[in-house]
Amino acid sequence: MTEAARKLDDLLLLGETPEYLVAVHRNVMVMLIGGAIDSSFLRLSLLGHHKALEYEPSGYGVVTIAEKGARIPPPEIRDEASKLRKRTQHMLRGQSVIVGGDGFFASTMRAVITGIVAMAQSRVPMKMTGDLREAAQFVGEKLGYDEALVDELHDVLVELRSGR
Repeated sequence: MTEAARKLDDLLLLGETPEYLVAVHRNVMVMLIGGAIDSSFLRLSLLGHHKALEYEPSGYGVVTIAEKGARIPPPEIRDEASKLRKRTQHMLRGQSVIVGGDGFFASTMRAVITGIVAMAQSRVPMKMTGDLREAAQFVGEKLGYDEALVDELHDVLVELRSGR
């Protein structure tokens, strides 16, 4: 993460490895995946759920950024991610998924994410996009953000992504 990102108001870095980053900005959890995820990543995402709800108990949003280097998780991690989603989705108001890259990689990642969400029987509004602004706008809309807060979330996403 960049030094500028560390100084952003209301940004809490929960964990960062060369493979992934999990942070919370206000009541939005941001997960940036650039490699393999593991059970530690899932524990951090559960912590992110709780931290986002500490900020705003009425609900939270999630932005997941799957970069070109992200790897398909093994079956046991996909199963655990689905169970985690099922346990936490009652307070989740909306999720944006940004898939970096294109072609086979992007198509495969979209299929994996769709599978995890389907296994969790999720009814949470979700948007897959390639654009940070569109992702911030979608989640912000679901959380009732005004344009200034959407812009702030977008800036956080840009800063976190640029630091990887």
